[in-house]
Amino acid sequence: MAYVRKRGRQLLIVQGTRDSQAGKVGQRVLFTIYSKAEALHILGQNNGGTGLHFPSLLEHQFPDFKFDWPKIMEGVKADLHVLPDLYEYKGARLQSGFRKALCSFAKQLMLSDPQDLISSASLIRDHSVELDYIADLIHWRLKLCKQERNEWNADNPFYWRFATQTSEVPPDIEEHVADFYEKGDYDRAAVLFRFLIDCFDDYAEGYNYLGLISLETGKLGEAIENFRKTMQVGRKYFPKRMAKSRYWTDLSTRPYIRGMRNLALSLNRAGHFEEALHYCEQLEKECGDELAPASRRVAIYLNTNRWRKAADYALKLQNLYPSESLRAGFALYELGQREDAAVCFLHGALNFPRAAKILVGIRTNRPGNREEAVDNNAGLNIRADLHKYLSGPGRKTIRFFKSFLEEPKAEGLLSEMEDVQKRWDAERLTEKWEAGDLMRQMKTLEFARQEVEKLSESATLR
Repeated sequence: MAYVRKRGRQLLIVQGTRDSQAGKVGQRVLFTIYSKAEALHILGQNNGGTGLHFPSLLEHQFPDFKFDWPKIMEGVKADLHVLPDLYEYKGARLQSGFRKALCSFAKQLMLSDPQDLISSASLIRDHSVELDYIADLIHWRLKLCKQERNEWNADNPFYWRFATQTSEVPPDIEEHVADFYEKGDYDRAAVLFRFLIDCFDDYAEGYNYLGLISLETGKLGEAIENFRKTMQVGRKYFPKRMAKSRYWTDLSTRPYIRGMRNLALSLNRAGHFEEALHYCEQLEKECGDELAPASRRVAIYLNTNRWRKAADYALKLQNLYPSESLRAGFALYELGQREDAAVCFLHGALNFPRAAKILVGIRTNRPGNREEAVDNNAGLNIRADLHKYLSGPGRKTIRFFKSFLEEPKAEGLLSEMEDVQKRWDAERLTEKWEAGDLMRQMKTLEFARQEVEKLSESATLR
């Protein structure tokens, strides 16, 4: 519980802490009050009409701490006499930390002259990605500081909003760095996410991105370690006594859950199937997550020849995620249900034509837009997830579905879907809906079933 104590001519709002290893009790300073004017502002006796509510600001900065505000206000009021009447806030609260860090950085940069020492050149070169990013960030911040004061960016004379900022990575910074990952610039993204981890203590999402980069570049061992680290760091910041129903809706839980989902996926790709299943079960029991572990299990069960279980999970997911119909098709084929397998695979192919072709080895052109890229990536990811199945018993299944998709009628359906998609893209900004309605109909499971019934006399399905 937070409380007030004196330190010289200052009042501190502190929280008692205990070192888990040494067992010693200490204090963490949450906020420093420097003057009577500020204390009166906190007590509400001199709010100045700024609209800033001190308790709300501090609770937002420290969401896991408890504040007995009546008791804290009593403490501030009782020790009001120790404070000076006024204080120079700009230099102490706003500028001091920034100025000190700026001078320290500038000094190191000035001393590291590549013209003078080859070791300095090596040092600068080793940090070229970070320095380029900092240069861009400086220009970005200088440009934005020209905006005018308004109710959304205003602070009070004590700089409360500046002082009570969270210590987390700002959303705009994370989005900017994540953009390198989204564009496939993995080398730059990896360096910058490592940089953010070094700048911000316990940045769990940074480890998750490093894991995703390792996954994309085929470094499964690194991916697994980074996702384990994501879980380890993310779990430390869980709110206490949280109900499962709030998992995922609470932003603080998301890195932990993402890390566990991605760990299960990576373990499957690395062939550690039973450990992957363990984390699927943990996702369900601990986090109340059902959909992600169900999807992971489909891949694991196909890789380990457990066809019935793979089919059951895939069939439960296919209405929510049509790409699961492709994997349901594989499982049903292994169970000898050829027609049902064809229905599912055609349903998946009409929703993800590129993915279906990638899985059976039919060449596709390079993606030309975002939708095609998503489709293409779905095929690559499913192929990676089913590595053992597709290289083993799945080879016979691939031949079956390749012949199925190359049937003139099935091939014609995929061509028709491609044409309908193009017409719908052209109609989106108009009041026409014909192509959109037809596209949605063709993507349904019922449509696929009707078309397979028409194809049931083909040599492929007999």
